[in-house]
Amino acid sequence: MNLVRSAFARLRDLQLGIPTPPGLDPIQLHLGESRLEAMAVDVAPLAAAEGWTRYPQLGGTAELRTAYAGWLERRFGVREILSGGDLVVEPTPGTKQAVTVAVDRAVRQVRGGGEAAVVMPNPFYPTYHAAAVAAGARPVYYGLDGKDPGHVRDAVAAAGAPVAAILVCNPGNPGGEILPESFLQDVAKTAAASGALLIVDECYTDLFLGAAPPGYLSLVERRAVEPGRFLVLHSLSKRSGAPGLRSGFAAGDPQTVSDYAYYNRVCGVSTPLPVCAVAAQLWRDEAHVLRTRRALAGNWDLADAQLAEVPGYHRAEAGFFLWLPVEDDEATARHLWRESALSVMPGRYLGVAGSDGVHPGTGRLRIALVHEQPLMREALERLRRVMAAGAP
Repeated sequence: MNLVRSAFARLRDLQLGIPTPPGLDPIQLHLGESRLEAMAVDVAPLAAAEGWTRYPQLGGTAELRTAYAGWLERRFGVREILSGGDLVVEPTPGTKQAVTVAVDRAVRQVRGGGEAAVVMPNPFYPTYHAAAVAAGARPVYYGLDGKDPGHVRDAVAAAGAPVAAILVCNPGNPGGEILPESFLQDVAKTAAASGALLIVDECYTDLFLGAAPPGYLSLVERRAVEPGRFLVLHSLSKRSGAPGLRSGFAAGDPQTVSDYAYYNRVCGVSTPLPVCAVAAQLWRDEAHVLRTRRALAGNWDLADAQLAEVPGYHRAEAGFFLWLPVEDDEATARHLWRESALSVMPGRYLGVAGSDGVHPGTGRLRIALVHEQPLMREALERLRRVMAAGAP
């Protein structure tokens, strides 16, 4: 097993022994941990001792499952496929575990003693790659240049092994691109034709800056995609700025979700009753999400104003990651830490070199616009000053 080392461990090593300027407090911009909006929810259930002294209810509480269904209908128009049993929902302890289990189960089902492939975007959420390698599969990559689904078809064709799963992130991490319905339809057709499980990570779907991103489940509801195995992932980590709850859900075809649910209920982690209660509140409430989007748009406005003259700067379509071109991402990240106490993520830590030898993350920084505006303004002013002074 040859796991790529954690991006965060590599960043710690990069900063090790480098002093920051006296009098400047460090500002963490490397982590997608939202501070945009205080979690406006009644957390009293978390203090209820009884809930912590009982085993979690397998499959979540009725209240939580009802909250899932209500949000899916409001956000994506999902109704018939859920009530008719064509769509099944299961709580997950966050997205990382769900991705890992889903990939592993998919690889086990198709490998048959030989090698299997997992197709994923590059750059990527690091868990995609780690999950494939941990399952004994070979990662195969596609780029998102021009949002062309042909890149996914080419990756599947070049896999040279049965494709166990195809991973899609919409909106993207780290680039913040929104993939159109036509892309999702094409990838669904590719997955069905290859017999692969389609995993659609939509954890950033509520962090949009313009029009709402299309949801894969909307296409399923309208029968606008090829039938096949699919799993769509959602989480409160980004939508509600509550990563510590470790609470999300998977929605997909009955066979895939039942397989995931069986594994997780026997070998995994079920959602504690107090967490179910708080999570249900958050899925029912849209007001805090609207406030988060307004705060996020304000941060992007600050970035537009501060960084307009920085070569290559552009506003993302969704999410809170600025994917900024630089000459040398590692050197610039070190320089920003040394000169301005800004912690940013080198892009090369979020991807790998493709078969052509080109690494799409090299020469990029991922910068998280996740803080309240006064701190975000200070961070962006520091960033602008260092960038204006020239490369390290």
